[in-house]
Amino acid sequence: MLETIEVGYNAIKGALDIARGFQAFKTEAAVNQAVIDIQRSLLEAQRALNEAEARHASDLRRVSDLEQQIARSNDWSEERQRYQLVDVWRGAVVYMPKPGMENGEPAHWLCANCFNQGRKSPLQHKGQDRTASGGNGNESTYGCDACKGAIKVSFRTKPAYPDASA
Repeated sequence: MLETIEVGYNAIKGALDIARGFQAFKTEAAVNQAVIDIQRSLLEAQRALNEAEARHASDLRRVSDLEQQIARSNDWSEERQRYQLVDVWRGAVVYMPKPGMENGEPAHWLCANCFNQGRKSPLQHKGQDRTASGGNGNESTYGCDACKGAIKVSFRTKPAYPDASA
């Protein structure tokens, strides 16, 4: 009988060991699942952080672009104050530096179209037409390389600052 009790005891002990093994296996699986869940949460947090960092970098670029745009606008506002609209010949209008605002630059005309769009584009002499005005006069053409606009003026009309001695 003692032998039977010992066998029974051993069987119960084996069953408990197996049960403990299952319990340990179950706990290890739960631990593994918890680790997987933690890793998944960390990956999700990392993805969200990367997205936030990308948005932040994009926002910083946008702020920098806007600051540069404001600086250009302020610079243009100051530069714009140096010029005035002038009728140079028969309704052909250009922008020229105001008297005293030449800043040592050679006499020049700026394209009115480009100027009104915030660009400083000098008009270039493109040639002379001796048959202009029905053959009664000569005209010169000045054109804008930026917008391809052009004006016609008397061949005698050229960019010039008013005579300071007059």
